[in-house]
Amino acid sequence: MASSDDQYRLNSRQRREIDQIGQKFQFNLAPPPSSLDEITTGPKFVSLTDFIEQFDWEYSDLDIVDRREIKHLAAENFWPYIGKSEVPLEEPGHLSAVTVAKGIEYGVNLLGCFIEGYVGSNQALGKEAEAHFGKMTQAALEFARGSFATCSEEHNWYEHFQLLMRHPVINAGVQIAAWHHYRLPEDLLST
Repeated sequence: MASSDDQYRLNSRQRREIDQIGQKFQFNLAPPPSSLDEITTGPKFVSLTDFIEQFDWEYSDLDIVDRREIKHLAAENFWPYIGKSEVPLEEPGHLSAVTVAKGIEYGVNLLGCFIEGYVGSNQALGKEAEAHFGKMTQAALEFARGSFATCSEEHNWYEHFQLLMRHPVINAGVQIAAWHHYRLPEDLLST
């Protein structure tokens, strides 16, 4: 039996697969600074692998996504293997660390699509709101919810995103990675 210190250690296969996911997107999962001082003194970069390993969560060794060798989560494979599961997504030990990494990647990609769709729709929030990442993200999510309202759960990207956000590691990872990836310079000063 592993000691509590080793409970959340990733094995070499998991590390390699998560590193490959992180290299595609260059996820930065360092906590956003909460003050101007932390901009210069806080951690500058935390890899996807380190973030998942440091998060106090129980992962399975393998799950259905790993056994089916699904390389990345996407609209066509999310619902059959994750969304329709009888076990809640947020259940500790249900998903593997590799699938959680894929969930973070899919969540950030979905959020990016929602932001692009919102911006492309010419629905203006006003300059002040558009300069604030949190307000922009909320508007993009509302836009996505309306856009996918008539879709089945299987094809509803907004539903996929909402389901992903129930998992605490995926939720935190998507929020932090998206903040680093999509933030505007003004967001640094508003923290």
